[in-house]
Parts: sequence; structure tokens; C-alpha cells
Amino acid sequence: MDRRARSGLLLLMIIAVVVAGILGLQAATGVGVGPSSSHAAASATLTRAMVIGVSDGDTIRVRVDDGTIERVRYIGIDAPELAHPEDDITAECYGTEASAANAALVGSAVVWLERDVSDRDRFGRLLRHVWLGAGSGRVLVAGELVARGMAFARSYRPDVARDAELQRAQAAAQAAGRGLWGAC
Repeated sequence: MDRRARSGLLLLMIIAVVVAGILGLQAATGVGVGPSSSHAAASATLTRAMVIGVSDGDTIRVRVDDGTIERVRYIGIDAPELAHPEDDITAECYGTEASAANAALVGSAVVWLERDVSDRDRFGRLLRHVWLGAGSGRVLVAGELVARGMAFARSYRPDVARDAELQRAQAAAQAAGRGLWGAC
């Protein structure tokens, strides 16, 4: 076997070992990447909280079961901004609608917070995937907002576990002209 063939074979073996290691880790932890991961398996890492306020289309305030109050920024999306004149921020197209949709969805509901990789953003907000409901009927709030055309799917590394499903939701909303895709 010549040198080039040996190098190619070695590279294939390394790739096989890495893939096997990733699949083994997913099987052992029950945590995969994207929508193929089990919501039931992820439930062991969920934290229960009560929504006590909606800041805008991608941020809420919650009271966690231990009594602490936290601001939570949805991972994987970016909603149009509301006006904040004190910070010299002007309203973006569909900001009011996105905030209202978020409030209608989560209101004062019990939600489940799922951590990805990062804990907090530079503003001190918890970064979480937020779920409504329980069991197999659980709904990813960010996914629902994107599917309705109320927010953009945005990848923020290293927190990318739900990126694929958010991108699919955005593609469907764009194709249908829903929400901001038909108005802005």
C-alpha cells in the first residue's frame, strides 16, 4: 500500500472513531443534536419556572421554583426590537407584534428551561431553550415564534442544539410569507 493510500485509510479510521464516540455519548446521555434528540430524555435537564413578565419577542422574566427571579433570553432566535429611546434604540418592523405573540404564547405560564452550552449572555440573562407543556406535547417556544414569523432563526455558537429545527421553521414561515416575512 502506498503512502497516500495509508494516509487516506488512517483519516477514515480517525473519522470513524470520532463519529462512534459522538454516537456513544448521545446514546449514553440521551442528548442528541437538533430535533432528533428526545424531548423525554432532555427532561432530566429541565428546570421548572413561572413566567412573570415578557420583555420583548425573545426575552422573558421568570420565577424559578427555588424562588429566584431571572431574565431569560431564548437561544437560537432574534426577534425584532421594541423601541427603547433611553438606550437610543428605535423600533424594528414587527417588534410590537413579536412581543405580543410572545406574551400570548407564554403569558403567565409554567415553562421548562433547558440549558444548552452557555449559561448567561453578556447582559447577565440566562440563555435557555424554553418549553411549554409536558411530555410529548411539549412545544419549543422559540420554534413556535419562528414558525409564526415573529422572529428570525439565529445561530449563536456554541449554543446550537436546536438550530436545525429553528432553521426549518424559518424556511416554512418565509415560504408562506407569515408574520414579518410578509410585512417587513
